[in-house]
Amino acid sequence: PQFPERVLDIPSGVTAVDFSSKMPNLLAVGMYDGTVAIYNLRKDQSDLKAPVLESGNLPGKHMDPVWQVKWIDKGPERGETLVSISTDGRVVEWSMKKGLSSHSLMVLKRIGNSDGIISRQASGLSFDFPQGDSSMYYAGTEDGYIHRCSCSYNEQYLETYTGHTGPVYRIRCSPFWPTAFLSCSADWTVKLWTHEQQEFVQQFHSVDLSDVVHDIAWSPTTSTIFGSVTGDGRVEIWDLSVSMLDPVVCLFSDGTKNNVLEFDDEPEDKGVECPAQTAILFSDTEPVLAVGDETGAVRVYQIGGLDLTPDLPAQAQIDRLKECMGGTTA
Repeated sequence: PQFPERVLDIPSGVTAVDFSSKMPNLLAVGMYDGTVAIYNLRKDQSDLKAPVLESGNLPGKHMDPVWQVKWIDKGPERGETLVSISTDGRVVEWSMKKGLSSHSLMVLKRIGNSDGIISRQASGLSFDFPQGDSSMYYAGTEDGYIHRCSCSYNEQYLETYTGHTGPVYRIRCSPFWPTAFLSCSADWTVKLWTHEQQEFVQQFHSVDLSDVVHDIAWSPTTSTIFGSVTGDGRVEIWDLSVSMLDPVVCLFSDGTKNNVLEFDDEPEDKGVECPAQTAILFSDTEPVLAVGDETGAVRVYQIGGLDLTPDLPAQAQIDRLKECMGGTTA
């Protein structure tokens, strides 16, 4: 894939994208100026200059950058809606039945004492819905807290999870076991949680990493495998069934493995400084990983040596993950 099939010229910096599952031709785009727009990729290139729907100057438009957008299946009656989160402190649900309309699912509030109107709102950075449950979600904030929220009750949080000491850049619910979820942060760590416990179950941090973890992704085919990307240019793949302490794969974007970077290396021995890796995604069907970086480059890796296609029924996948988590919950 050396050349894109479609090119969209967006009027503001793009901070988030997500394809619809029900209508894969629809692409939702979140922008730095707070706009949420939907593009129909079935149109010819010449017709892609304008989105089919956009928040524009609607009353519910975000006032800060939109850091994530995600299509959520609400079931056969309500169909698919779009949810967005922004550092303006709002989690917003968008409906497309009559144009683009919105309502706030939650106005994120700071935990503890805060003086002044401005400081009472918490800045939202990330969110995710558990597999098969569109009634509640987790929201990650700049303060390092993760909040479990209900879509039908926006007055207070259902639960607050503490453990991160920096902004929470991504939350990913397990595709196999809805109770479990991962988060990554500017505090250099990835943490594994269950919704019953306010404190994390496991923490993942390579000993030589002293930089932000930008993004994480679960393997869609193996319940114990996930990948992460970091600010110092590395891609890591973790398999909880192999080790909780070290990733099974660690690759810098210039192709070097982490074991050639010793603490007592001379600076010139470390090679070029790698660009920050900012996005990661597993293929649904192949042992393939796509990674994006801060320079705009996208690399596609083939993964070898990992059990990415185990012949296990769904319950066995859940049991495998539970076992790795120490039988945390029933």
